[in-house]
Amino acid sequence: MHEHPLARLSEARLIDLVRTLVAIPSVTGDEQAMADWLVAFLHANRASVVQRLAVPDAGDTIFGRWDGPPGGPVLMLNLHLDTFDVFAGWQTPPFTPTIIGDRLYGLGAHDMKGGAACLLAAVEAVIQSGVALGGTLIVSGTSDEENWSRGAHALIDSGLLAGCSACLVPEPSATGTLTIGQRGRHGFRMRLYGQTIHAAFGRGINAVGDAARIAALLDEPATVDLGYDPTFELSGSLCVIGLHGGGTLILVPEVADLFIDRHVLPGQTVDEAAAQLHAVVAQAGIAGRYELTWDERPTPAPGPFLVPPEAPLVQLVRRHLAAEQGGPVRLVLGRSVADTSHFAVHGRIPTLICGPDGGNTCQANEYVQLSSLMPIARTYVRTICDYLRGAV
Repeated sequence: MHEHPLARLSEARLIDLVRTLVAIPSVTGDEQAMADWLVAFLHANRASVVQRLAVPDAGDTIFGRWDGPPGGPVLMLNLHLDTFDVFAGWQTPPFTPTIIGDRLYGLGAHDMKGGAACLLAAVEAVIQSGVALGGTLIVSGTSDEENWSRGAHALIDSGLLAGCSACLVPEPSATGTLTIGQRGRHGFRMRLYGQTIHAAFGRGINAVGDAARIAALLDEPATVDLGYDPTFELSGSLCVIGLHGGGTLILVPEVADLFIDRHVLPGQTVDEAAAQLHAVVAQAGIAGRYELTWDERPTPAPGPFLVPPEAPLVQLVRRHLAAEQGGPVRLVLGRSVADTSHFAVHGRIPTLICGPDGGNTCQANEYVQLSSLMPIARTYVRTICDYLRGAV
C-alpha cells in the first residue's frame, strides 16, 4: 500500500525549500547554480529523463520527466530559475532568507521561489508516496524568464513538450484567485525623421519635437481606445517608455526614437494596435516622416491568451484551490506577461497560474506569505493526481 501524497507534505519541508532556493543567487543571466540544484533534485526524485538545454547568455533550461503509460495525459509544472537583480532599499540581506511573522523575505521569495517550493514539494510528495500515475509528469525550470524567455523557447523548440496537454506555473498570485489568461505585450518603436539645420538660424524639421507631440497625445487617456473586458474588469494599457534624439550639438535633431509599451487584451491584435498608433500620428500633424516597427526581440512576442473558464483544467484546479483555501476562487486575467504567455501562445499548451501570496514583488524587501504555501502545495498534489488519474 502506498501512502497518500498529501500525508508527505509538511510545512517544515516547504519552508526549508524556500530557504534553500532563496539562498541560491540566480539573477537573470547567471542561473547556472539554480539549474544545477534542480538537476540534483530531479535525480534524487528518480525522474525518468533529466536533460539540460543550453541557453546562450543565460543558465541552462532544465527538463525532467516521469514517464507514465503511453497514451496517458501529459502535465507540465514549470518554474523559472531567474530573478531580477538586487534593488536598492533592502532592509535584510537579499540572499539570506529572513522570517518575520508570516513573511519570509529574500530576493525572488515571491517571484517565484516560494511558488517553486510549493511545486517541488508537491512533486516530491507524489513521487515518494509511490502513487501510480496514469500519465506523464514534466517539471521544467526555465532560464531568462525575466528578460526574453529564451529558456522557454529552447524548451518549446526542443520537441520535448510533444503531447503536453496542460501546464501549471506558480507565479505570484493573490489568495482566492486563479489566473486563466494574460494580456499580451508588444514593444513598438517609432522612428521620426526631420530635417537638420543650424539651431540658431532656422526651424528645419525637428524630429524630437515631432516625437514629443506624439508622446504628449499618447499620454492623454482618451487618445487611444485600449479596450475593456467587463468579465475581468481589465483594459489594455499603453505607456511611452522612451524618447531619444538630439544631443548637445547646435543642430535641429533630424532623428528621434519613441518607444511604446502596449499590453493588449485577448482578442486584440498587434496589427490593430499599430493602426491605432498610425492614427495618433495623423492626429499629431507632424512635419516629418516616420517609420513604425514592433517586437524587435530575439524571441517571438508574448501574445495574449485565455483558457476558457469552462475548460476541465480550469474547473479541476479551481475546485481544489477553493477546497484548500477555504473559500471561493475568482478567475482573473494577468496584467502582464511571463513564460506562461509563451507556453500558451507559441507552445499551444493550456496554461494556468496558481501560486502563493506575498508582496513587494520585483522590489526591495520582497516576501512570500508563509501561510499561503501549504494550500498551494496541496492544490498541486491534488491536481497532479487527478489530472494524471492517480490511484489515490
